[in-house]
Amino acid sequence: MTPREFRKYLQRDGGCVHCGDDVAVAPHHRRNRGMGGSKQRDVPSNIIVVCSALNTLMESDSMWAELAREFGWKLRAGQEPSNTPFRHYRLGWLMPDDSYNVMPLP
Repeated sequence: MTPREFRKYLQRDGGCVHCGDDVAVAPHHRRNRGMGGSKQRDVPSNIIVVCSALNTLMESDSMWAELAREFGWKLRAGQEPSNTPFRHYRLGWLMPDDSYNVMPLP
């Protein structure tokens, strides 16, 4: 991911989708890229911005991993990112597209 692409994610998400932090953040693949790192999953609907604390919790704590699945921050195999909304801490449920946009859901 280029710095320009990451700036687009930061602008779209406004920082971490969980807490709003905009300093200690990184891109996060909602649906894992898998072994070998499939480039097919490097699309805007599959990437959200998360803080380092949330990223660590989602990967190391089963309770947080389940919460992340409920909030659309982590997707199961077979779930399509462009058809699966995610929960934003301030904006509620958002449906991402592959043009770096999100659509609020009612």
